[in-house]
Amino acid sequence: MAVRIGSEYKEKGQRDARRHREKQKKAVKEEMKKIISESSIITRKKGRKVSIPIREIVIPDFKPGTRKDNGEDTRAGVGQGSGKQGDVIGRRAGSGSDPGKPGNQPGEDYIESEVDIEEIIDLMLEDLGLPNLEDKEATARLEAVSGFRISGIRRSGPHVLLEKKRTSRQGIGRFYAYLESLKEETGRDELACYTALRDADGNLGEAIALLEQGIEATYDEVQPFPILESSDLRYMNLKEEKTYHSNAVIFAMMDVSASMTTEKKYLARSMLFWINEFLRKIYDHVEIRFIIHHARARLVDEDSFFKTGESGGTRCVEAYRLAGSMIESHYPTDAWNVYLFHFSDGEDWESAATIAEAKKLIEVTGVNMLGYGEIRLDGRPFSSGLIKAFEKELPVSTQDREDMDIIVGEKSHPFLGIVIRDKEHILPAIREFLKKERWKHQS
Repeated sequence: MAVRIGSEYKEKGQRDARRHREKQKKAVKEEMKKIISESSIITRKKGRKVSIPIREIVIPDFKPGTRKDNGEDTRAGVGQGSGKQGDVIGRRAGSGSDPGKPGNQPGEDYIESEVDIEEIIDLMLEDLGLPNLEDKEATARLEAVSGFRISGIRRSGPHVLLEKKRTSRQGIGRFYAYLESLKEETGRDELACYTALRDADGNLGEAIALLEQGIEATYDEVQPFPILESSDLRYMNLKEEKTYHSNAVIFAMMDVSASMTTEKKYLARSMLFWINEFLRKIYDHVEIRFIIHHARARLVDEDSFFKTGESGGTRCVEAYRLAGSMIESHYPTDAWNVYLFHFSDGEDWESAATIAEAKKLIEVTGVNMLGYGEIRLDGRPFSSGLIKAFEKELPVSTQDREDMDIIVGEKSHPFLGIVIRDKEHILPAIREFLKKERWKHQS
């Protein structure tokens, strides 16, 4: 026997699901800094999920109590008993009697809820107010064939595109024209003319000869059939359906020299991981090119980028030169939105050459943005490192937000530099790198 679920239960289930999603969304926002700094995320593949603790919803269960009434137990309802309004009837249990000692009181119940990283990115985009990026001109955007559509009929084409209905209509029209012609020319009745045309397989000359030989009608009714000539063939005309994608290329550049410790590389990779994920979400089409460097720079795939550990000296200029040559050969800025993000600890042997190459990318090549993150875990002052060289040579102003040292390009100058000192800076640094006003196309 089928079991039917009443509408009140369906509505309750929908309410509970909505309530759970709201709690899930709230938990993600509250735990955002912790979530995005989780080291295991950046090595996971598609379909990645993150476990979020969510406080369990407890539904109270009320039971009637008892009280003594003239020596007998009786049920006590609401509003009965010796208590008065405002009396304290219970207190929340503490976590333990002394700090540092194990507690003996029950804690709060939590459940682990799995959330797709894509959902987290959506919430972060909403929470951070990140931009919908502008497109280049339509002529410069990527063109892609999304399918085909029928656009009219033509008289020639491949057999596979033969439009049978319209072709047959042309042949039926010729059949009736031939039938009328036979009747007029021979004076025979319609069924005799139809018989001759049928036996001659639609050949008008042969049908006339059969009628002149005295062929008699062998059919009781006229059943028209198409008589086709090459001029009757009709073909479908197919046109490509084209779509245009807003297109961007992101150059993710990371210092992997000996001075970049495991923790520094982790912070750099975390920043680049989340920036890349955001840009994949924002753009219809985005290419990300991964460059690692020490004294030399090389292009690597995404998996190698997030796992490679190397050593050696530091020449940041090599990464900028490699990116510049690729922009010139494959990603011209009149057709592509070009963004560069570079992370290093700032110990650069040729900082003057690096600054010169960065200025060329901004002022000559015309990239949309150059973001530089300097990873510092040793307490060095702001007055040292590559970021200080950027401050001296570029038109920027120095700011201090959320305990971070920041240099920002003045007016429309597309440069942003941030000093990142611990993983608590990851989220605020992402906010700075992806602010709406930084994502305008340069004129």
